[in-house]
Amino acid sequence: MNNPARLLLHGLIAAACSSCSAGHSSAAPGGTCADGGRCSDATPPANPLCPDAGRCITIPSNASEPDIAAAFAAAQNGDAIVFAPGTYSFTNQLALGKADNVSILGSGSDQTTLDFQGQKPGTGDDSVFAQSVNNLRFEGFTIKDSPGNGIKTLSVMGLTFRSLVVTWSAMDNTDGAYGLYPVQSTDVLIEHCTVSGASDSGIYVGQSQDIVVRDNEVFGNVGGIEIENSFRADVHDNRAHDNTAGILVFDLPGLQQEGGHSVRVYSNNIATNNRGNFAAMGDIVGMVPAGTGFFIMANHDVEIFQNTFTGNKTGCAGIVSYAVTQMPFTDPNYVQYPSRVYFHDNTYSMGGTHPDLSSQIGFLLETGISAFPGGHVPDVLYDGIVDPNAAPGPNPMTICVKEAATTTVCNGHFDKIDPNAPALGKTVVCDPKPYDCTLPALPPVSFPGLSP
Repeated sequence: MNNPARLLLHGLIAAACSSCSAGHSSAAPGGTCADGGRCSDATPPANPLCPDAGRCITIPSNASEPDIAAAFAAAQNGDAIVFAPGTYSFTNQLALGKADNVSILGSGSDQTTLDFQGQKPGTGDDSVFAQSVNNLRFEGFTIKDSPGNGIKTLSVMGLTFRSLVVTWSAMDNTDGAYGLYPVQSTDVLIEHCTVSGASDSGIYVGQSQDIVVRDNEVFGNVGGIEIENSFRADVHDNRAHDNTAGILVFDLPGLQQEGGHSVRVYSNNIATNNRGNFAAMGDIVGMVPAGTGFFIMANHDVEIFQNTFTGNKTGCAGIVSYAVTQMPFTDPNYVQYPSRVYFHDNTYSMGGTHPDLSSQIGFLLETGISAFPGGHVPDVLYDGIVDPNAAPGPNPMTICVKEAATTTVCNGHFDKIDPNAPALGKTVVCDPKPYDCTLPALPPVSFPGLSP
């Protein structure tokens, strides 16, 4: 019996091969045309996106959704699936098969659009999905109006997202949660991408290892970039603006991988992240006040340096325990306290002037305004909640802030707040001396194939 997916795939191949003529070549899949390879060895493929090795499966602008889905499902090791310029509309999820070394390529984010506005309920939580493969690349296209997550990958070893746009038109709580969403993956590179409108996080990397997120733009999301429960991440040279919060480094209980550590956040521009929070009800990012530049929750060994924080109305940077969520947990292995956090050589301006009074945290910060230096939330605010098992001392969690003398640093001592009459003005201590320390620089992230 003929396999329908294989017949559809052969149809795409045949269409590409049929355009071969003397002295010309098409973007036909290598190894499938009559000559056993490209249409002509004398000339390069008409589509320059086709790689030199492996099959190149060209998706023409008039390809049907079943044909495209079949090409994804039947991909073989080393394939490149290349979309011609055009807008492709989908009613179902696109799920990649189990092949390794596959590339999903568009003709450019301004040329190729995958539109999922019409994706039907029950066809998947993600618009594009891949799982348990090696060396996977997405590059050069736009994903628009996904009802769920834009691109989710699970358990991928060697993953690249490059020159992508993920966007939602509404920019409200009807939008999908995550734009680019790798989970439980290793050797992850996300670069030159733009994500806007995510109702949770534009770029989210969770429970993963060896991660580089660089030179991206995130705006109009609840969280711009989030690194969660991950080990060894470099987040640098990104532009996070006009989100609810610019960049978040979280560690949460009850997940397969915990104890997030060795995260470097540097050389980012984190500006005017004052958009109202539109996260779905119950999402943990729903607690984040609008106007948040950056904060760390419950991670250890985090280095934050050479960033520019500008115009984030609730606050530039925070260091908090999971305890601020007031959400109970039963995970006996989870450590909810941040430690060994090192801020240095950052620039802060025009932050903390108008905390978001619609959030509990923002309202609490407003109660301390008169006690904060200059009458605004400090540039670096530590919640002061300490692990009871830590060695006693003025700085038991080793929080180091080595900044310019003009930088304001305060311990809010959330641990001492009266729950019956919460007010920071009674507990805050704005003395930078206990935190005037340094920590060894964390090493850069490196993995096979990563170029500078």
